[in-house]
Amino acid sequence: MIENTTSESAVAELENPKASTANPAPVTNVLLVGLDLGTNTTCIEFADSENPETELSELIPSLVGYARNGILPDVIPENRTTLFGTDALKYKLHLDLVQPLRGGIIDDMDAARDYLEHLKAKTPSAEGTETRTVIGIPANASPEARENVRVAVTGLFDKVILIPEPFLAALGCREASKSSEAGYVDPISNSIFVDIGAGSSDICLIQGYYPSSDDQISFAFAGDAVDEMIQEAILAKYPDCAISIAKCREIKEQHSFVNGAKSSVLAPVMIAGKVKELEVADAIDAACNALLERIYQAVRSLIVKADPDSIPSLLQNIIMTGGGSMISGIDKALEELLSAEGFADCEVSSIGETFKTRVATGGLIAARQAGERQWQTLLR
Repeated sequence: MIENTTSESAVAELENPKASTANPAPVTNVLLVGLDLGTNTTCIEFADSENPETELSELIPSLVGYARNGILPDVIPENRTTLFGTDALKYKLHLDLVQPLRGGIIDDMDAARDYLEHLKAKTPSAEGTETRTVIGIPANASPEARENVRVAVTGLFDKVILIPEPFLAALGCREASKSSEAGYVDPISNSIFVDIGAGSSDICLIQGYYPSSDDQISFAFAGDAVDEMIQEAILAKYPDCAISIAKCREIKEQHSFVNGAKSSVLAPVMIAGKVKELEVADAIDAACNALLERIYQAVRSLIVKADPDSIPSLLQNIIMTGGGSMISGIDKALEELLSAEGFADCEVSSIGETFKTRVATGGLIAARQAGERQWQTLLR
């Protein structure tokens, strides 16, 4: 149960309810929501508290589009003024696009509220239903960042718990890992989770209890920073190409690698209406290696802090997740750096494509395990 593993400071925070309605309607049903609010993509999962089956698991681009002034009637479906996710991308020519989150935290409160209302509308709403959500947040998120999340969901959900994303990812991996054969190590009992998102990289030491601030490292160098480094390098080499950050992200997702694994990458880029192939291998290599080095230093510092007797099994359970974990070869490259440092018999693995839902799945698991005193009541 989560209440047995949460630190005293975390319990104190969760026991401090904001407010509640004076005469709330009788609760006849409790709906649980696991929410991974990502800089680029959000995952929402929900289920009835009495039903073990997940009713919805959906990935939605974290994007809000507001219709521009002067758009003619019937250009945007149903003449809507606000679109979300894939719809916002589809009609981006006619919209002002806003990312509610940057660096893994809320950047635009108004857009965040609109986006969360869109997410909440996906869940059943009936008289007597209480909706509780566990939300993943970056490791070591500041008190201000945590409070912004609470403010954003107030009036939409009834109760909330905020939990570091790597911890939720570990919970989400637990059931899948149980099916492994010999050598299985419970990711909750002794592991390091490396969650590389778009806006932040979060590294967390997990050893059977809710992680303290000393067990977590978070920094704002992740997928978006890699995209920016690639763009900067390409523009330095081809100053007239005017390559966009979106194109750089596309190049990274298709061709990323570390440690000089590719000597050449030719990327087709539109320049003045004509497609030209640009050599971008050096740009990709430098940016991805910069991320790798930062991840290595963070993982190394957490290993050194761990109990010496726990380190042999800990080294065999370093798990990478998030979009950055899909960089080709980054898990084995991290393993090689740790081995070269003298950390014997280490094993680094990557969750793979299923990383997209693990935090939200972990949120649902945490919601089922949470004790009543851990839920923070939100003002309606």
